[in-house]
Amino acid sequence: MEKPANRWAILQIINLGTFMTTLDVGIVNLALPVMASDNEVTLATVQWVVTIYLLVMAGLLPVLGNVSDRLNRGKIYSAGFLVFALGSLLAALPGGFALLLAARAVQGCGAAMIMANSQAMVRFMFPDKERGKALGINTIVMSAGTLSGPTIGGFMMNVWGWPSLFWTNVPIGLIAAAFGYLWFPETERSRRPVDFVGSLALAVCVLCLFTAAVFFERTGVPGMAVVPAGAGLLSAGFLAFYERGRPNGVIDPILYRVRPIAVGNLSAFLYYAVQTAAQIPQAFYMRSGLGLPIPVIGLVLAVQPVFLGLLGPLSGWSRDRYGAFWPTSLGSVLCTLSTVPVIAGGAPVTADFIWAGALFGAGGGLFLASNNADIMSAAPGDKSSLVGSMLALIRYLGMIAGIALAVLLVGHLDGEQGSASGGAAADPVPHLRLLFCLCGLLSLAMLAAALLRPIRKQVKPVSQSRHASGN
Repeated sequence: MEKPANRWAILQIINLGTFMTTLDVGIVNLALPVMASDNEVTLATVQWVVTIYLLVMAGLLPVLGNVSDRLNRGKIYSAGFLVFALGSLLAALPGGFALLLAARAVQGCGAAMIMANSQAMVRFMFPDKERGKALGINTIVMSAGTLSGPTIGGFMMNVWGWPSLFWTNVPIGLIAAAFGYLWFPETERSRRPVDFVGSLALAVCVLCLFTAAVFFERTGVPGMAVVPAGAGLLSAGFLAFYERGRPNGVIDPILYRVRPIAVGNLSAFLYYAVQTAAQIPQAFYMRSGLGLPIPVIGLVLAVQPVFLGLLGPLSGWSRDRYGAFWPTSLGSVLCTLSTVPVIAGGAPVTADFIWAGALFGAGGGLFLASNNADIMSAAPGDKSSLVGSMLALIRYLGMIAGIALAVLLVGHLDGEQGSASGGAAADPVPHLRLLFCLCGLLSLAMLAAALLRPIRKQVKPVSQSRHASGN
């Protein structure tokens, strides 16, 4: 199928969706204390402004990936901008905390519609020789959104108040939706039936596990997470039983039988687990252990996305010409080396976290664009939204694993360490080093997965499914 001539212009609409969703997370996190004060709720309660958004988004990804392969992806992507803009409008209006939570749920729905199809749209519009470059540019936008959130959000809150953070999304969403409806081309569609039962079971599994991880992180008490974790595991067991031998299930055989997709998803899971587990205790340790002011902590944490954005385009360029083996392997090595500054020597100091952020950011920049391009290039056109939504879902499953690992080893973030004994807080350094040792081992597992890829680029696209072979 001939690729659209204006594909690089269309990519900017996709990048706008990436920027808007990543920017939103940063600015909302910054506004939580003010939201709590204005709505007269506790800081623990206002955290649900973030949690409800993530829960809805993670829960809808499997369903939307399944449905989008059967409909026009461009229209669903564009509709996602409209839904996100509607949620932003509701969040900006005065109406109390309940309306704010409902609005964030609507925003999560719109974000899921965007994320379920962004990778699939890039796969559809760009030939294999340009796919890595396109995703490398998308990595820059992701980094810019992450970095801009605290800066832009802080300025807007000081001048216009926190509702302005949501008002800005309304015109952006409307403009992006209009261009999307005008520019996005018709995409190939699958004729396979939708696996609603499997999609629902997967959504329940993810929602329960994510809720368990949130309870565990917020309270540090394992008992609070037992019920949702148990429900999630039961849902996973049912899903495995139900999907066994099902040709058109949400757990499609292509996800584990096609090596680039299976290896890529495993690597992505490990990457996000390491990223989340290593990031969670850093701000707490720099604040309570090193006594750094909040602005300095923000600058230290900004090192990682800066290097991620710098190395993303290089990764895409290398993958398009030579394959994903070298950028993903080198990226995994750098992620492994990023744990060394914290593990080695005496108690970690500020410079150790700067080095760790720079190395992990550079490793992530090399890894992400090539890994994502490799996965989507191996996906058949009529299943690209399914594969893309699963790749997005893998991110949240990795985050769940990272949260659990960090809380188990380092403890609750208010300063109580992860032991059930209570009493005075223990020295966090040994726990922090153990956590980073495990992160290093997981990064080595990433490297082992990267070595399963062919050293030289192989252009062997997976054939379309039987139903779509005539397209």
